[in-house]
Amino acid sequence: MTEQLDEKSAEGLTSRDSAQIGWVLVGVGTLGSFYLLIRKNRNIFAWVISVGMIAAGADILLKERHERIVETGDQIMSQLDELDPIARAEVVKYMADQEMERKSG
Repeated sequence: MTEQLDEKSAEGLTSRDSAQIGWVLVGVGTLGSFYLLIRKNRNIFAWVISVGMIAAGADILLKERHERIVETGDQIMSQLDELDPIARAEVVKYMADQEMERKSG
């Protein structure tokens, strides 16, 4: 268990932690906006904080998504690089066929 804590502190936040923080910011910002809307609050500072929380949470979530896409793409490319050229072409053709079937059906 101490190894997990040491790894976490060395790396900073894990991807799961940052995603949770992103969702919390979006949720709290949305609730705050609804509260301000219901109360008909015209305090611009309160609105800036609420909308800023939503924007910050969305930014965190989009960065996390981008990191997952890049990581998965790198894994796929490394696996494709291990194949011979003919097998690689067959895999790419198979993936293209599957995508075409999903789009048409």
